[in-house]
Amino acid sequence: MSRETRIQTEDPLQEEVGNSSFSLARVFEAPRRTIVVWTLAISLFIILLDGWIDTNVSIGILYLIPMLLVSFILSRFQILCLALVYSLLKEHLSPFGWELESIARIGYAFIGFAGAGLFANEVVRSRRMALQYSRELQEQIQRRKEAENQMLTLIESSPAAIITLDAEGRVDLANQAAHELLVVPMGSLYGERIRKYLPVMADLLQATDGDLPYRTATNARGRRANGESFLACVWFATYPTRAGKRLAAIITDASDDLRDWQETSLQNLLRSTRVLVGSVSHEIRNVCAAISVVHANLGRIPGVDKSEDYTALGTLAQGLARLATVELHSAGDQELSTSSLETLLEEFRIVVEPTLDAEEIELELEIPENLPPVVGDHHGLLQVFLNLSRNSVRAMEHSDQRRMRIDVQVSGHTVEVRFRDSGPGVKNPDRLFQAFQQGADAVGLGLFVSRAIVRANEGELYHEPSESGCTMCVRLKPHLTPDQAGDLQNTEITA
Repeated sequence: MSRETRIQTEDPLQEEVGNSSFSLARVFEAPRRTIVVWTLAISLFIILLDGWIDTNVSIGILYLIPMLLVSFILSRFQILCLALVYSLLKEHLSPFGWELESIARIGYAFIGFAGAGLFANEVVRSRRMALQYSRELQEQIQRRKEAENQMLTLIESSPAAIITLDAEGRVDLANQAAHELLVVPMGSLYGERIRKYLPVMADLLQATDGDLPYRTATNARGRRANGESFLACVWFATYPTRAGKRLAAIITDASDDLRDWQETSLQNLLRSTRVLVGSVSHEIRNVCAAISVVHANLGRIPGVDKSEDYTALGTLAQGLARLATVELHSAGDQELSTSSLETLLEEFRIVVEPTLDAEEIELELEIPENLPPVVGDHHGLLQVFLNLSRNSVRAMEHSDQRRMRIDVQVSGHTVEVRFRDSGPGVKNPDRLFQAFQQGADAVGLGLFVSRAIVRANEGELYHEPSESGCTMCVRLKPHLTPDQAGDLQNTEITA
């Protein structure tokens, strides 16, 4: 970071106090007992000296010395009491004796001693407050400097680009990652308008009105100094200052994430398409087999083989059979992947919880520990779970009790995940997995495709009869090492 905010560590007050009152500070910090002893010693010396002198000269004014010495450790009441004592001693040891004017002299002496003591006490108290304030100020400056250095180190070492803008949209601060992201020399961003690199940030700075802070995140297109475009993920916040509104932003390059997401989406689309085409092809082959049987039976009728309709029927059956056998990629040639069932169920919970909360449906799901990994595509199985949950939500739309329970059972060489709901149940379980059903909420392909996805991963999706509600079971194959397969015992885990 080439631009740093410098904090002045020199404190003029501390310097003035330290240089002008070094000796007094030593007196102020002396122990209380030492000051009292010196005060008594000086007072005793003055008393003896005043009693020894026989001339008509009073040295009672010397009592100001111990008075000033001890005043900064006494309270105001104690100062007044001590001033009265010194006033009486001064009058008692004076050469004039006790007479009518003694009361006036005692009063004048009391006012002088008390005033001097209170003045010295106030001066010392103010000086002590100045010293304390100076120490606290120095400590706060040091702490702020340390905090600033830590913040600057954090900003500079951050892998994400951090930029602050002034009210005119010019770069006020930028770390090394920001220069690398925009492909500019180090230090050249300061004072540059951000619009040439990230127009959305300049627009956001102008679009936010008022002095209230504004915080949000957005994805926008950016352009590097070499003309290359990239997808920027921006987290920004505005804040008011004396110089006007400012904007601070954290920027990351999401281009790789976009490419990975698009590639993953394409692979998932192709995989789902293969599953759907394979399932439809299987049904077509079954129909073609039935047509072939009927065609063969018709061939036994004498003279029917001379009919053009009979020949056309055979040709159509053969054409459909060949069409059903055409596959872009054979499912058997695809290497099956493995997925963590714990991670899968946790992601499922994160996705469906907002929907279930909005529908006031209670979800009972506790993910067991030490679940074995299962054979299957993570994305495909998640889509199956989401489809089952959506079906349950639709089924419980008019139910008084809305509850969904998910059980996980590990038994032998299978892992079964059961989805139970408190809906009205299924009227025709035999037609549950038929495609293009009449009366389906959509096109009737949800469970048909879901079962095809599960079967493509060497699993099975089926309906289990239950006394109330609907129970759908997803049976998966655990991915076990040879040692785990030998040591596996039948256990049941209920979530």
